Amino acid sequence: MSVQLVGKMDPVARALHITGNAPEPIEARLIGDVAYIKSASLDGDKPWMKIDLTKLRPGSSMRQSFDLKSQTGIVGGVVSAEKVGDGRYRGIADLEKAAEVASAEAGMRDGIKSTAKLAKDPKAIPFEATVDADGRLTALSYTVATKSLGDVVTEMRMSDFGKPVTVTAPPAAEIEEAAEETYQFL
Repeated sequence: MSVQLVGKMDPVARALHITGNAPEPIEARLIGDVAYIKSASLDGDKPWMKIDLTKLRPGSSMRQSFDLKSQTGIVGGVVSAEKVGDGRYRGIADLEKAAEVASAEAGMRDGIKSTAKLAKDPKAIPFEATVDADGRLTALSYTVATKSLGDVVTEMRMSDFGKPVTVTAPPAAEIEEAAEETYQFL
């Protein structure tokens, strides 16, 4: 299965807008601690589900999916890297070390720990990274070989640093609040 997402985000303002397939079409918006998700697989009478991220468990995969730092958290566990081109690096990351230095904010540490439990060898995660002339991470890819799910490949590209990002909530008439019992599954 392949999941492809394209989006824009402002991590300081906690604003995010993504579209893609997972595997069906999906759209998500984040404004502060409120997420809006539109997907055919969601139950409900309205197209958008509103989720209060503060109600999610700290290790919730939903919470982590809205945090770019969570996706780039393996950088904190780099144990070796070699330059393979202009601004390009290849190396190995240790998920256990990454979890030790990760922030507990938004469930980042718990997310890395969960991934480490799934990995065949959490101490040897191959990665490739690219940085621009200002030292900003512009590309990151890594593969986690899991014990039972096969390889989980993450590829990210970042650009347009400093450009304003505006995210608006969907129309109120199209939003349904997530039911309280839904939070136990997210």
